[in-house]
Amino acid sequence: MRRVVIIIWIVLLEGCVSKEPMPPYTQEPEIKRPTIFADTIRTLNGINFSNDGFTLYTSGSLERTFDNGRQYAALFKSDFRDGIWTEPQRVDLEPDIDAYHPVLSLDNQFLYFISRSHLDSGNVSVKNNIWVAQRQGEGWGSPTLVESVTSNAYDSYPTIAKNNNLYFNSSRDGGKGGMDIYLTKFVNGSYLKPVNIEALNSEHEENDLVIDPEERFIIFNRYFNSTRGLDLFISFKKENGWTTPRLLDNINTRDGWELTPSLSPDGKYFFYELNSFIMQIDLAYLIYPDEIEGLGKREDD
Repeated sequence: MRRVVIIIWIVLLEGCVSKEPMPPYTQEPEIKRPTIFADTIRTLNGINFSNDGFTLYTSGSLERTFDNGRQYAALFKSDFRDGIWTEPQRVDLEPDIDAYHPVLSLDNQFLYFISRSHLDSGNVSVKNNIWVAQRQGEGWGSPTLVESVTSNAYDSYPTIAKNNNLYFNSSRDGGKGGMDIYLTKFVNGSYLKPVNIEALNSEHEENDLVIDPEERFIIFNRYFNSTRGLDLFISFKKENGWTTPRLLDNINTRDGWELTPSLSPDGKYFFYELNSFIMQIDLAYLIYPDEIEGLGKREDD
């Protein structure tokens, strides 16, 4: 009798323990082909989730323009509440500068983004620079330039690894093409001089990118000036360096531009932008089993 009572008590206790809700991007069954995610939310160059997955940061254009007529951009965020995503709300930044391509640090304490606003005058358009704002309560403090990567060239598309290493692209001198991928390592609390990752770059333009938090692989898109085409590529980090980038040919489209690659916080899903829609697929179906042990599920089509 006592044994039965104990078993019943354990069952009741387990039923009372609240389980952490699954992130709203979790999908069953597995997504083997790209599918639209949250079709009520559109984005123009920005997809990034908070570390719990319940806040989604995007970016979009405003009616406001620079003094030269160039259109302003802004960051937006949506929260998942009561089973739906809220209407995107603009992220308040002070000063009020142009901002797009939001990227959160893994601890959610820093918000990186791209801006074309001049340091001293938000209405003056300049080449792309990478900015960062630190969390203050429910909002963000005043954004500042990431000085370690700032140059007179175009510097854009930051992505942050778990160890705070910062990857980005730049048109600075010394590259192979119009835009190349660079790495600035985070050592003893500060960033080192950016280094060109030559194995990833070509005579074409390497643009939007996302790094695996453990730096096992990187996904980026490459623009071909001759054809005006743009496709996603993936490369893997091995002991002797990065592998030759290969096409993600099972998701690239003939006429579309696959933009803003991003990963879910749990590392299970890959997201990207296509015609302003957010697309989602299980990451495993982009990777062959022999490329990363225990992760890849892709088979030859």
